[in-house]
Amino acid sequence: MSPLDRYRRDVDSSRIELTWASLRRSLQAGGSGRHVLVASLVLALVCSPWAVAATTGDSLLGGKRNPGGSTSVEYKKETQIIADIAQGAGGVAKGTGGYSTRQSNKSSSGGGAIYGCRAKVGKNACLAAVNLADGAAFKFTVDAKSAAVGELLFGPSTNKPVDKPPLATNGTGLVKNLNSDAVDGKHAADLVGKTELLFATVGATGSLGDNRGATTAEQTGGTPPTYSVSFGSDISKCAYTANPTDTTAGTLGVSTGSDAKSVIVTESGTASGFHLQVTC
Repeated sequence: MSPLDRYRRDVDSSRIELTWASLRRSLQAGGSGRHVLVASLVLALVCSPWAVAATTGDSLLGGKRNPGGSTSVEYKKETQIIADIAQGAGGVAKGTGGYSTRQSNKSSSGGGAIYGCRAKVGKNACLAAVNLADGAAFKFTVDAKSAAVGELLFGPSTNKPVDKPPLATNGTGLVKNLNSDAVDGKHAADLVGKTELLFATVGATGSLGDNRGATTAEQTGGTPPTYSVSFGSDISKCAYTANPTDTTAGTLGVSTGSDAKSVIVTESGTASGFHLQVTC
C-alpha cells in the first residue's frame, strides 16, 4: 500500500471514529430524534463506501475463498489482469519475467494451478490460450527424466479406455518426433516397413535391374534357366513371389538359396527376365 493510500485509510478511519463518537454523545445526552437521525445518516454515508469495498473491491485474501463463501457476492464481471511486460523483464532476477501473472507451488506434491468450470457442449472451454500474434499459444515443459509430459483423459483414470478422440485439430502438417503406435486402427506390428518390402528386376541373362535391398543377381544354369538373387539381409523366413516378363518363360519356381540371403528362381521354358518380390 502506498503512503497516499495509507493516509486516505487513516483519514477515513478517523472520520468513522468521529462520527461514532458524535452519535454516542447524542444518545448519551438524550438528544432529540432529529439529531439522532442526522448522525445516523452521516454515519451511513461515511461507512457505505467501506461496506461496498469489503464485498467488491478488496484485495485478494490469501488462503481464503474470494470474494467470499456466499453466492450473493460472487463476481458478475470478468476480473482482468492486464500487463505490459517484455520477455525477460519484470522478474525478481535479471533476465527473468515476461508474464502477466505467475503461480507456483513449491511443494513436491505439485499443484501449481487449477481451473474449473461447468461448460456445456458448444460453450467456452474451461481454459483458453489465444495468441493474437504469430507465436505459440501454449508450452508444456517437464524434466527430461519425466515419464510423460502430461495426460489427456476422459475421466480420472487411464485404466478405463474411452472410444473418443482425445483432441481435434485442423492442422495437416507432420509433427516431428511424434510417433504413433496405431494408424487407422492398425497396430504398428501390423504395418510393413520399406525395408521389409524387398524386390528385384532380373534380366534374361541374370543382370540386376531396379531393386530394393538386392545386392547381386546371376544366371546359374541354362537347362532349365536358373537364377540366383542375393539380398543384404536374412530372408530365410520371408515369402517369395516371381513373375516372368515374357510369356514364353512358362512357370517359375522360387526357393531359398544356399544361404539365408539368397533366392533361387527356376524357369520351365526359355530364359526370360522376371520380377521378384520378397515380403518379410
